Amino acid sequence: VLEMKPTKVSGNDLILAAIEPILIPLEIREISFNITGGHNLLYCDVHWTREAILNIAKNCMEHTKSGGKLEFSVNDNPLYSEIKISDTGVGISKEDLPHIFTRFYRGKNSSKESVGIGLSMSKSIIRNQGGDIRVESQVGKGSTFYIRLYKSII
Repeated sequence: VLEMKPTKVSGNDLILAAIEPILIPLEIREISFNITGGHNLLYCDVHWTREAILNIAKNCMEHTKSGGKLEFSVNDNPLYSEIKISDTGVGISKEDLPHIFTRFYRGKNSSKESVGIGLSMSKSIIRNQGGDIRVESQVGKGSTFYIRLYKSII
């Protein structure tokens, strides 16, 4: 069981801290990234949410070709804060889509090094904070992950 210690953090600070370990691989692969709405504040466990974002961003990077893009956006409304992570990667097949958050699941486009725990762990981290995570994807066009951190229990 993960113990969550929520605090306020700017979306920009959280995302930059999360992707710091992959900045050099992003540069080597010539994958650019952009953050919009980073001024919005999030209420979450900074350590664990950073880990969840890193796992998703690493997955996006691994499935995006050289010259591609990662887009991060942070939005806020009275019900929830949302972190959106989009890539211009290969996308996820319809057959794989329902299973990508399942522990040890490896989709058709998985790298040989993948063990299938990163996205499962991300979902567990977000759910342990009362949040939710989902993905939309189109083969050949990329994927978008949505992390919602609810402001009260629904």
